[in-house]
Amino acid sequence: MYIKGLRSRQIAMAFTGSFLGAGFVSGQELTQFFAVFGSWGVLGMFFAVLMLFVLGCLVMKIAKRTGFTEFDKIIVEKEIPWLRAVFGGVFIFFLFGLVVVMTAGAGALLNQVFAIPTIWGSALMIVFLALIAMWEAKGVLAVFSITVPLLIVTAMICGVLSFFCFEGESIMARPFSEANPLLGNWLFSTIAFVSYNMMAAISILVPIASEVKEEKSIDKGILQGAMQLLIVFVCILLPLILHQTMLLGEELPMLTLAENIHPLMGIVYAILLFCGMFGSALSCLFGVTVRIKRVMNIRTKTLIPILVVMAFSGSILGFKELIAILFPICGYIAFLAMIGITMHFVSLQKNYRDGFLDSCKERV
Repeated sequence: MYIKGLRSRQIAMAFTGSFLGAGFVSGQELTQFFAVFGSWGVLGMFFAVLMLFVLGCLVMKIAKRTGFTEFDKIIVEKEIPWLRAVFGGVFIFFLFGLVVVMTAGAGALLNQVFAIPTIWGSALMIVFLALIAMWEAKGVLAVFSITVPLLIVTAMICGVLSFFCFEGESIMARPFSEANPLLGNWLFSTIAFVSYNMMAAISILVPIASEVKEEKSIDKGILQGAMQLLIVFVCILLPLILHQTMLLGEELPMLTLAENIHPLMGIVYAILLFCGMFGSALSCLFGVTVRIKRVMNIRTKTLIPILVVMAFSGSILGFKELIAILFPICGYIAFLAMIGITMHFVSLQKNYRDGFLDSCKERV
């Protein structure tokens, strides 16, 4: 339940929290999308926050003005069922992709901390996911939602401490990178990052839009949220760039950084990161289940086992590899959704302006 007359501070926290998942604070996501480009990656970071600010405002204003709460209606203004169905399918693919990535991430984490074979770590994650999802224990997400803010704070502390614990390397300017063919230059990488992250943000920002009294609260709240996001961004991204030699090839760079600062810090970070990954995977699994059941007559106890087996099969590719493939692909597809959102808002603005001018003519 949301409080009527949502304040800008609450909007800011919702906005910032929608981007700071376990994949973000693992360090792998930021490494591939920004750190590999050095100083150009830092520029991309600022550009990404600016784009997220603009798109966040557009999404909430569309939802507030239209009353729409459905993902596809925010993107596609006109009644085009097949196009809305396409974007609905893309969103399901995105959510399921996150389940696969988090499963692989859990396997990588247990391997790095306890030397458990990655495949067994992923299998353990899947078993836990299946058991809790079969019980439809959605209340468990409330518990895991506590660990994400703690994980973010711990990541920021590790990032700041790294400046004092290790000697930083010089920041190189690399507008192009061969690390990932799908993210060949800093601009494409930034756009892909923004697009797929907005896919997740829409599902959080749209439901709260109706609770905002004035649109200026949206602008103020999203701006506050963008500034918070920028601070977290800097605290995590800069250490990843400055200590690339130490973190080279690591699947969980921020965990490695925490372990090198102090073993105890590494243990705390590992626990929080696992909880964050589990919470992210569970919430996405619930989301996929609900959306599939809307269009298919299938029981939860039948659907969950099918989904978790598919997720486990996909996780075998590996955490680093999945981020390198799935996130860019989702980002490029989601870019079309960002164009749709922009066109929808422009249309609403035009209708608002025409209506205002007509009312002025009537008064005259």
